Amino acid sequence: MVVFSRTLFSLVAILVPIASASRCSPAFIVKPNLPGATILDIQAQERHNFSAVSLGPGTNEGGRYTISFCNITVTHTHAGWNDTIHTQVWLPLEEWNGRFQALGGGGYATGFGETYLTYAVASGFASASTYGGLPVTNGKDSMPTDLSWALSSENNVNWFLLEDYASKATSDMAVIGQQVTQSYYKKPANYSYFAGCSGGGRQGLQMAQKYPDLFDGILAVAPALNLQRFIPAGFWSSQVMNEINVYPLPCEVEAFTKAAVEACDRLDGVEDGIISDPDRCHVRAFDFVGKRYTCDGIQKSLSADSAKIIQAAWSGSHSVSEIDGWYGVNKDAALGTAYVSTKCSVNNTCYSSGSDLFGNWLRYLVAKDPNLSISNMTQKEFFDALRSSNLEYSGMLGTNDPDLSRFKANGGKVIAWQGMADEVIPPLGTIAYYEEVLKHDPKAHDFYRFFEAPGVGHCYGGLGPVPNEAMSQLLEWVENGHAPAVLHATKGSNNTARHLCPYPLRQKYIGGDPRNATSFTCAK
Repeated sequence: MVVFSRTLFSLVAILVPIASASRCSPAFIVKPNLPGATILDIQAQERHNFSAVSLGPGTNEGGRYTISFCNITVTHTHAGWNDTIHTQVWLPLEEWNGRFQALGGGGYATGFGETYLTYAVASGFASASTYGGLPVTNGKDSMPTDLSWALSSENNVNWFLLEDYASKATSDMAVIGQQVTQSYYKKPANYSYFAGCSGGGRQGLQMAQKYPDLFDGILAVAPALNLQRFIPAGFWSSQVMNEINVYPLPCEVEAFTKAAVEACDRLDGVEDGIISDPDRCHVRAFDFVGKRYTCDGIQKSLSADSAKIIQAAWSGSHSVSEIDGWYGVNKDAALGTAYVSTKCSVNNTCYSSGSDLFGNWLRYLVAKDPNLSISNMTQKEFFDALRSSNLEYSGMLGTNDPDLSRFKANGGKVIAWQGMADEVIPPLGTIAYYEEVLKHDPKAHDFYRFFEAPGVGHCYGGLGPVPNEAMSQLLEWVENGHAPAVLHATKGSNNTARHLCPYPLRQKYIGGDPRNATSFTCAK
């Protein structure tokens, strides 16, 4: 009897892994039903103790996570499009939380693969990511800028791949991911969510606008709305540099930002290196001309020519043309990242290192010529390019439809937040869209809430605290009806914590330790 029991135990020990492994196999997964597309292949295998550095979109709590999951890749194509799209679906082998989460990308990529997936699975979600049929040289890039895929040949846009990038691959990912999740677990997810920052934030709001029945909740961080406008317009300060043939030292650029922060820091009642109320920060770059700064141990003065360039970044091309231009970034944004990016030789001869994010849009999607030199455009040519971009791509990539009534009718919820020190996406563009939503539906606050994050850079970073619990607050809103009165932000500089205020309210210091959230209130 003892021998029999041991034999039976050994047999069970063998069969359980076999059963688990057979469940994570192509034969076990039901082929997704995706109208207008053909499923070309399904691959599936278990991954045990997989380890990667990962984080959630719009968080600064990343780390190394070790997970075990069923790794499924579904490959499909759209008839006549000549595209091949791989969708990754990662399913926890244990402790699935009953939820599905689709993950966005950023820059000119529709997904970041394991960079986001690992964290999501570690949090218990069945998760999905897609590269959208685009060529991937390094799926871990935080801001991919390659746009060579956008042309099928010189002067000819690859409209099918651009449509995949704009929305189609993301909606396909949702459908595939939800069906594969149901097939594997033998029951559908209780709730479906989307999370993304930058381009991923745009993907999320595109789903609310165009595919309103796919998700119960959407977390859209620093959404890249009006992509066709703010991306080429981001070249404006480089255009000014090229026109006047002046390229500031990186330390001079930083000195202008530092001077602006010093001038406007205390507008919220406390000095913390953060401009919490940018609307009241009325200083101009020209106000600081002649101010002394130190660069490599040498005393210098802020110049009038450099002030023209810095002010171009702050005011944006919108200050020259309200019709074709776009907003600038706030005065505490790190300009050297993209807007005033220069490099200098050992003798301090400087030049524009440019931003491929901005420059490639002008080359590939406006001029449709990868060899175009954008360093010698006239101002008229620049604004003509802005107009052409908006006319040609607003319908596909603008993601600016304020009518979210269908998403609202389906019970969907959106939490969006924007770092006010964002060095890539001008916050005023995000605010302008939310105001349009409120004009269309004065009660939009009931299902869509937008929060400003003072001092936070693009997606994360900067001095300001980041709302790392935004996804948890979204779950609480969707599943229990508890709308977020504030977003809880932590892990800022000096261990600061703040409550991010729902727009149009802003943080105001009321006394106490400025590192504590209770020292601030939300007020107009």
